[in-house]
Amino acid sequence: MSKLFEQVLQRLKPGSGEEDKPDRLFWIRMAMAVILFALSLFLKVPTAVHIVLYAVSLIIAGYDLAIQAINSVEGKDFFASSLLICVVSVASFLIGFAAEGAALVLVYQLGIRLVRYVDKRSRRSLEDMIRDEDETVQRRFLEKMLDRDAGELPLAATVEASAGLILKITMILALACVFLLPFLGDFSYRVSIHRALMILVVCTPMSVVAAMPLVGLTGMTFSAQQGVVFNKAAVMENTAYANVAVFDKAGVFSQDEPRLISVQSELLDQRTFMNFAAHAAYYSEQPFARAVTAAFGPEYKLDVISDFSEIPGGGVELKIGGNPVVFATGPVCAERGLRVPQDSVQGGQSYFLVVAGRYAGRAVISDSVNEEARGLAEGIEESGIRRCILLTEEGNEESQQFGEALGFQEIYGECDGEKKLEKLREINQNGNNRTVYIYANGFEAHSDAAVDIRIGKKTKFADALVQPEDVSELPFAVRICKRMIDMAKENAMLAFGVKAILVFLAITGYSSIWFAMFVDLAAAVATQLNSIRVTQESLLASVKRR
Repeated sequence: MSKLFEQVLQRLKPGSGEEDKPDRLFWIRMAMAVILFALSLFLKVPTAVHIVLYAVSLIIAGYDLAIQAINSVEGKDFFASSLLICVVSVASFLIGFAAEGAALVLVYQLGIRLVRYVDKRSRRSLEDMIRDEDETVQRRFLEKMLDRDAGELPLAATVEASAGLILKITMILALACVFLLPFLGDFSYRVSIHRALMILVVCTPMSVVAAMPLVGLTGMTFSAQQGVVFNKAAVMENTAYANVAVFDKAGVFSQDEPRLISVQSELLDQRTFMNFAAHAAYYSEQPFARAVTAAFGPEYKLDVISDFSEIPGGGVELKIGGNPVVFATGPVCAERGLRVPQDSVQGGQSYFLVVAGRYAGRAVISDSVNEEARGLAEGIEESGIRRCILLTEEGNEESQQFGEALGFQEIYGECDGEKKLEKLREINQNGNNRTVYIYANGFEAHSDAAVDIRIGKKTKFADALVQPEDVSELPFAVRICKRMIDMAKENAMLAFGVKAILVFLAITGYSSIWFAMFVDLAAAVATQLNSIRVTQESLLASVKRR
């Protein structure tokens, strides 16, 4: 397990390769650049010497940015932060603001290192959050963390696209400032270009999306602490937007593997009854059939079975040795005109065996409710998913009683595996529905639901896995998903709000280029530190409730 932790720690680092190692050269460069900048700032020397000192400071601090900028141009990424910083710093020198141009690169380089440091420390804190959890949960979670894209949110792409659009609009605004300010007031082109450069610096998209992966990882970690392990943060985002939850009764609300409680027969001895019952149930995939066949020891004589057919959610009918046999619930027997005793058994479901039209006895199958899941439907509704649907394999009457006792309003009985998938497809045909399917067994493929959540051990096709003993935490995990998205939006709004203020200050002349970059990077760090509040109620949620 410790080796897995180390692998995850390596993957959780915000970068890879040489840039993750202690960079002594970087700090030596920064120290030299700061010293040269300070000398130029405080020494009384000719202007040309000032400019040379600023230029050398700029080159020492930012030659790697220049290389990145060239690569961005070659890759036709004309809005890359490194390219914008280089353009603004060089332009600042050309219009006589050499000190601001050099200071911009220093602030940017040191600020980016601070952003990376905060990101790295925050990710290590997330790793510490999971250390005390159950070993099974730890292993599952850490395996998911080995995926570098685990924390990525689809929302980030939308926000980044919006930031890119705003950047383009801002470039137009900056050009407008250059040409219009001299006509609107007593401004020189030097001043108007300076303010336009400030606007360009402010509108780099970095601070808007800096904390998005950290928000996603925090959400995944906090959810894993509750025993609910999501494959990716993108799955949590889909869950946050879900408006329909479909539950499979088997293994979620009832026992995963029902048991045969008792056998009652006045006509046959127990061995003979079980022989008939087990042969009747042999080809069935219904839960009661698994319980009956599991309790039968002797070998089967399959050649005596013929004309087998399932009665969805209610039993089976077939011929054994040429004799018609029905092995089903009371309502199903009544529908076929077969006389059987009333089902007065408590704590289980009776399945009646009728051979050649004559009642031969009953098998009582356990049908107890999983106590951990008793309040699950109500909890999911309270978490914001208002429509909850229950699918069962039992008959409609039994399903209705069972579902209503658990708080379901929409219940569908007699659903075998194929019918469950058909019902999911039907629900998702409505384009407004985003469905979460919660099940325990029976499927070895992904359903048509937006998110498949499995209760149990297998994870191959599920988007999230819940420990059986932690199924009651599922509503809280849904709330974590919603808080995670609220937090990502809060961070984006904070960053955009800071940028809007800085643009106003730039246009009115109450800022400088390096100060604008400093505040923007401070906003990026603030959003990172704010990400840990996924574990608390978000500000957006508070506003919505009011």
